[in-house]
Amino acid sequence: MHHYIKRQHAKKQRRSGVAHALNRWHLQLRRSLVKRKPALSQPRRIHAAWLLALVGLVASITIASLPPREDEMPEPMQAMTLMPPRQIITSMDINGEIRRQVIPSADELMASLTDPTAIQVAPATREPELSWKEITIKSGDSLSRIFARHNIPGDEVNRIIKSHADAKALHRLAAGQVLRIQTGADGRIQQLRYRLNENDTLHVRRVGSGYDITKVNQSFETRHAYASGHIAKSLFADGQSAGLSDPVIIQMVEIFGWDIDFAQELRVGDSFAVIYEEKYWQGQKVADSAIIAAEFINQGKTYRAIGHRAGDAIAGYYSPEGLSMRRPFLRSPLKISRVTSPYSLNRYHPILQTWAAHKGVDYGAPTGTPVLATASGRVSFLGGKGGYGNAIVLKHGGSYSTLYAHLSGYQRGLRAGAQVEQGQVIGYVGTTGLATGPHLHYEFQVNGIHQNPLTFKFPQTEPIAPQHRADFLQAARNWSAKLDLVGPNALASRR
Repeated sequence: MHHYIKRQHAKKQRRSGVAHALNRWHLQLRRSLVKRKPALSQPRRIHAAWLLALVGLVASITIASLPPREDEMPEPMQAMTLMPPRQIITSMDINGEIRRQVIPSADELMASLTDPTAIQVAPATREPELSWKEITIKSGDSLSRIFARHNIPGDEVNRIIKSHADAKALHRLAAGQVLRIQTGADGRIQQLRYRLNENDTLHVRRVGSGYDITKVNQSFETRHAYASGHIAKSLFADGQSAGLSDPVIIQMVEIFGWDIDFAQELRVGDSFAVIYEEKYWQGQKVADSAIIAAEFINQGKTYRAIGHRAGDAIAGYYSPEGLSMRRPFLRSPLKISRVTSPYSLNRYHPILQTWAAHKGVDYGAPTGTPVLATASGRVSFLGGKGGYGNAIVLKHGGSYSTLYAHLSGYQRGLRAGAQVEQGQVIGYVGTTGLATGPHLHYEFQVNGIHQNPLTFKFPQTEPIAPQHRADFLQAARNWSAKLDLVGPNALASRR
């Protein structure tokens, strides 16, 4: 046992001696290279450097294989350099998607010089992709109402609108437009998109606790699309089945609303065909745009409308013959008349002897004077109507209605649901109801709200201007030919 211990001690001393000798040799070699003049040429300098590196490597391997001496052990935390831990870098790509990249620590980088597998770095990760919701704005909608329907905190509205002056446009949402929103796990808005006009889109992006608002101008590519179908359930259901978006369907209702009452007159078997524009940006469809040409067959009668383009926008819709699809109103329902009581929000009623709003105009005329329809439309009511006496209510398109009261009688054959033309005799002046003498009480409403028919600014409904007539008629022939090709009956015959 004693001899074994002496042999181990001698072996340890030999190892230590070799290590010290290699260290002294390495140090002397470095000093000789530094002091040597003149400077080494490039090839010799490279050779000496490789030799120095080789010696150092041999020395380090030899030393690493020997057990350390107790007097060379470092004190705790002595000669140790604190390295920063792994870092996570968060970035956002051009699509607004958040990515995270793990950067290895200095210790891991040093270890990788001798062991490439030492670093186990997770690959770049992508935040869970949030889905977009597309919301078609309804009539009377506000941002607050939309947020409430989709369980978005109400305080988000003021925070977004107050973030930038351009965001004030969100106070005036247009019916039929599409609002695109993206919400996070907390239900709050992460991103929002709203088209301000044909070329500008409002971009809202959440940044921290606030919002970044930008107005983006986009150069769109315009493409033509078409759809056609028959009515089996409802206009919206069958329009969507044919591939039409809600904004395009609403456009179609507005175009033909002067001739067709879509709430009362739609029938199973009616058909439609629409040619419209689609907007693309960077190869991706972003929105449906204006209708170019459309056809609707209602109860066997065909209606066609062609859009007249002024610059980049559709200025109005006309029949293939150049007549406006919107109908003008006559200022007076009587050929010869005088105003006996004007429209007023506070008038003294001669019979009821109270102050109240007079939501129409009274025209004095002899009993039996013919009463004219001020615009083409449909009879929605005909009969006794309380203080109005004998009355007629006409619907003109989707937004307008007129009322004719105190009539002595109706035009023969006239009934509820009948179509009347502008200037057609519909009844006769009388004194039925609460009337002190023969006169006609006439009311005018827009979207259910009474307006003064004497001062209301009616929509312009002039025929196509003479200087544009030739070009329009040529374009109308071309688009009518295309409607013939894409109509539901034409497509069915080719199948």
